Amino acid sequence: MMKAVTLSAHGGPENFHLTELPLPLLRKGDVRIRVRSVSFNPVDYQIRKGGAESRNVTSPVLGRDLSGIVDAVHDSVGDFRPGDEVYSYVCDLASSGTYAEYVSVPEELVAKKPVTLSHDQAAAVPVAAITAWLALDKAARGRSLFIAGAAGGVGTFAIMLAHHRGIGALTVTAGNPRSRAYLIENLTLAESQIVNYRDENFIAQALRRNGSLFDGVLDFVGGSMLAACCRLVAIDGNLASITEAPAPADVEHLFQRNGSFHAIGANAYSLTDDRNQWRRYQRMLGELATLFDSGALAAPPVTIVGPLSVETVCRAHDLLECSAVQEKLVMRC
Repeated sequence: MMKAVTLSAHGGPENFHLTELPLPLLRKGDVRIRVRSVSFNPVDYQIRKGGAESRNVTSPVLGRDLSGIVDAVHDSVGDFRPGDEVYSYVCDLASSGTYAEYVSVPEELVAKKPVTLSHDQAAAVPVAAITAWLALDKAARGRSLFIAGAAGGVGTFAIMLAHHRGIGALTVTAGNPRSRAYLIENLTLAESQIVNYRDENFIAQALRRNGSLFDGVLDFVGGSMLAACCRLVAIDGNLASITEAPAPADVEHLFQRNGSFHAIGANAYSLTDDRNQWRRYQRMLGELATLFDSGALAAPPVTIVGPLSVETVCRAHDLLECSAVQEKLVMRC
């Protein structure tokens, strides 16, 4: 048996309960992982509340990020063995979400943990880093890049990866002194690279900082910020958003500049039956591990919320829903 935090119904955090469940079975191609650390993402509370992504979730156990130790493998698995330290983005293909002591995961979603990262740090990587990676691949194809929502989990990795990829003309948003300090102190940005999106003239400020429209624009916020991002795209530029599609009036700005819009869903490859598509996650996690272990990427900043418990899960959801965090929130299992 194992402990897990389960959700009894969509709604508030009061629907979380600590439950005893059987150990997950090993299906063909599965790796069973003893979970050591889990990180929380905004999608967690959106699923809890019954948001759009909840339609793909079948388990009462939420959570998509983990770092841990291989407990057992199916006979068909050749790349992992018990005792291996691994990390994973579990999607809805695993036996459950990650708010549990054990999870069985298709091997295509698992990679060796970066040696230089602790389990707490490694657990902070998969969802946010994969999302940032995909967004950069679609939109960061030129000299300049604008990032809306830079102080969040995905924004943090987008900045780290943009630096690694040599994008020097980088402008980002921050809405309060705490976010600004985080970007400067943790991600080595200069004051001149940050604009306050609460200023009604922030679009003009961003253009003055860059000296022109942006070759690439990343939207990690949505709503009115996505509309603003459409106005910042240069001729033949690219805009990637993890939130929604632009309204028709905003799409017109893209038409006027031959700009491209890219919708980014980190779980897209998991929604197919093609295991070769699933393996994209393993490849990205493997490349990220190499970047961490080579020193090309710094360890992500994390905040330990507490041990596996209803109280820890509820506190993390409350903090995420209030947008009261910059560092990734982590639960130890």
